[in-house]
Amino acid sequence: MNANIYATVTDRILKCLDAGVIPWRKTWRTGLPKNLMTGREYRGINILVLSLAGYGSRYWLTYRQAFGMGGHVRKGEKATPVVYWKWHTAGDLKRLAEKAGKAAPPPCYPFVNAVFNLDQIDGVAQPADDVPAESADCVESAEQLVSCMPDRPEIIHGASLEPAYCPSLDQVMIPNICQFENAGEYYGALFHELGHSTGHPKRLNRRAEAEGDRQQKYSFEELVAEFTAAFLCAHLGIDTPDHEARQADYIQGWAEVFRRDSRILLRAASAAQKAADFIRGTTPAHDSAGADGQPAPMEALPASSQDLAIQA
Repeated sequence: MNANIYATVTDRILKCLDAGVIPWRKTWRTGLPKNLMTGREYRGINILVLSLAGYGSRYWLTYRQAFGMGGHVRKGEKATPVVYWKWHTAGDLKRLAEKAGKAAPPPCYPFVNAVFNLDQIDGVAQPADDVPAESADCVESAEQLVSCMPDRPEIIHGASLEPAYCPSLDQVMIPNICQFENAGEYYGALFHELGHSTGHPKRLNRRAEAEGDRQQKYSFEELVAEFTAAFLCAHLGIDTPDHEARQADYIQGWAEVFRRDSRILLRAASAAQKAADFIRGTTPAHDSAGADGQPAPMEALPASSQDLAIQA
């Protein structure tokens, strides 16, 4: 079936919003989704897509991978689509430029593959680490992640402060952890503001790439920060309560944004993955075969949501 991947992903998110659920404000105790055979964590928009499936295991396999590991997908189980990016070699880019008469063709192109959760597969043993992390360990790991962030902005705590990031001062302001209902809410808010800080010119300089008018740029940046917090909480296995997400105006606001621009989800997820990588101090390299959910660079995402059709 031919489907526009932007519209497909956006429709999934909109269905959640219509049901009163925001998928990036969920419990992440299973950790980041991961391919059992390759050992790679899924990234970018695939974190959200796979979380929507609602399975208990963090591990996924293609049909062939399950068969290769001595297992089989149970009859009647439905696959979940994930987006991969095939990276061109230097030779490919040269040939494409010569053929199309363009100096700089996109460095990669997307395709969709189908995966199954380990809960849908018989004959493959559950890994020992496929269990929720202990809360105390999550908090300790979160504190270590924050303290080790490269070129970290100044973090100011205060009882009268609201969570915010000030670009001109390069400061994150946040209430004390004891003022939050639990540690998950505190770190969710802190990661959101640290996500904003990665857009500073001395870090990822994200604002230089932002498109649209002032409101569109604001919506994009807020979504990047939301996704950055979600990806980091998923990495750490932190619970992120969704009290704010249950507010009707909050849900309606995001639904309107997505209906106006179906590209924003994939673009924001790509930018958020880079932000999360920066905060973690990691820069995962892509490979020519396409990593599991490796986000595309911003220039590889087409300017119109009608420019990308994929066989799903």
